[in-house]
Amino acid sequence: MNTRQPPDRPWAWPGFVPWLILGYGLLGLATLALGQDGRSLALSLLNTAVFTHAGILSLGRSRREPAARLGWRSMALGLFARAFHQGLASLALLRHGAPPPFPSLGDLLVALSVGCMALSLLAWPLISSRGSERLRLGMDGLGAALSALFMAWYVAFGPLFHRSGSSPAERGTLVVLFLGHATILGTCVYLGARKLARFRGPLGWITAGFVLLVLQISRLIPLALAGRSALGAPLDLLVLLAALALLLAPLAPLALEPGPPPSSEVRDHSTATLILPILPAAAAWAVFILALVWSPVRLDAPILGLASAMAILGLYRGYLTLKDFQRLSSVLESRILERTRDLEALQGAMLRTERMNAMAVLGAGMAHDLNNALATVRACAELALMRMEEGQAPEVKDLDHILVAADQSAKLTQRLMAFGRTEGEASGSLCMREELSHLETILRMLLGRQISLRLELGEGRVPVQGSRAQIEQIFVNLVANARDAMPTGGAIVIRLARATVAGKPIARVEVEDNGEGMTPEVQANIFSPFYTTKGPGRGTGLGLASVRQLMQDLGGNLSVASQPSQGTTFVLRLPLLVG
Repeated sequence: MNTRQPPDRPWAWPGFVPWLILGYGLLGLATLALGQDGRSLALSLLNTAVFTHAGILSLGRSRREPAARLGWRSMALGLFARAFHQGLASLALLRHGAPPPFPSLGDLLVALSVGCMALSLLAWPLISSRGSERLRLGMDGLGAALSALFMAWYVAFGPLFHRSGSSPAERGTLVVLFLGHATILGTCVYLGARKLARFRGPLGWITAGFVLLVLQISRLIPLALAGRSALGAPLDLLVLLAALALLLAPLAPLALEPGPPPSSEVRDHSTATLILPILPAAAAWAVFILALVWSPVRLDAPILGLASAMAILGLYRGYLTLKDFQRLSSVLESRILERTRDLEALQGAMLRTERMNAMAVLGAGMAHDLNNALATVRACAELALMRMEEGQAPEVKDLDHILVAADQSAKLTQRLMAFGRTEGEASGSLCMREELSHLETILRMLLGRQISLRLELGEGRVPVQGSRAQIEQIFVNLVANARDAMPTGGAIVIRLARATVAGKPIARVEVEDNGEGMTPEVQANIFSPFYTTKGPGRGTGLGLASVRQLMQDLGGNLSVASQPSQGTTFVLRLPLLVG
């Protein structure tokens, strides 16, 4: 047996495949030249050989395709069961000159074959490995079979069954055979509806085989009910053609497209996939409604039983869908929680990053002031050294200047260290006026000598809820932003006042500069993360985004008013604590 992967196109398969199919086909046609008895035995033996050959090829493919091993082994078992059933018929023809009675224990092999073939379709990696989706697919196939039997019963089978003198066992067996083969055919159609290219592979040949088997059974039912069915009739060549189609399935291309993993929750929302499962039931109910209107006497017990079975199946199918919705809802909730935690972590990282940027800016300002203080210390020390070299005592004022400069340097470093230590501070009641007063030294570090800072804080306490780290980061970012908008110098004013909005007291703070201002397009984006109008290396685009986030954390809000060349005013509103 050639184990190489066959190509996608049947005419490009290895050379032995066309000859194999042609040989089996010619043998089948040759049986037409035989008499009734000879044709029955020849067809039975030929079908036994073809089904056995197909089972062997399926076992071989299961070894070459581990991902679909269970599916191919189930298919092999179903094909061997068919072969064994045909073999029993051949043995009965050899020993008694007549086929086995219908129904017989051998027909259980056909039922076993149908079950194994259905299992093989559901075990193939064409759909999600989640069990509920496989169950729904099998129920869709069964629903299609029930709908087909419903319409066939109303149109033709019902009158034939009523007029027939066949036994209940014969009728039941015919119905089960039709339902089983139609279920597999419907399942094949639904599997291929997800992606039509699948019909080029094994699924296409299995579909073709069961189309032929359903046609054969549909024709067999009226003949069997009329007592005119005989093994070996030309119609039974459909079984051989179906066997040849199933023989080609394990010779089809090896690539079985894997279905989506359950964790990905991927769903195919194509029109065919959404509509096809309801088409058979819709057609059956259309026939049912027409029958109610035009011929209600035709609605006998079997028709009503089939309608009830379809309704029960539909209800259970809907129950499974609701369970999936609940599961997907819980999965979605857990993912939202995970994303929320991730966003909170990213937000914290953004705020810490911007705080470190603020400390870097403050460090640069402090370095400038420290440099000035050290220059004073050096100049005074050099004067004192010159006097000592001349034999004179250092002047007290020079030493005082050194002490004052040292004290200023110590205060600068202490203030910067305090700014860094307040990051983990708990939220509590703060007086906004006092906090802004304490911040004045820090804010002046940010500004050069060309920019003036004026604080208009009024009198009295202005209590708000928050932490010192949050207040410091908000105003350091706003003042640094105002400084960058005044490259040639200017003035910054911070005003604090009490106000009332919608009957609720608030603390209103304005940060106003007379810098370059902003266009409406810039104003619309300034609070977006990573948006900046500064040049490369001069800004992260996180400053104002972090200010807005901090204001939201404090329960307040932030607005901006600006015109090009007329400056900018940021207005902060924070809830005022009562008491």
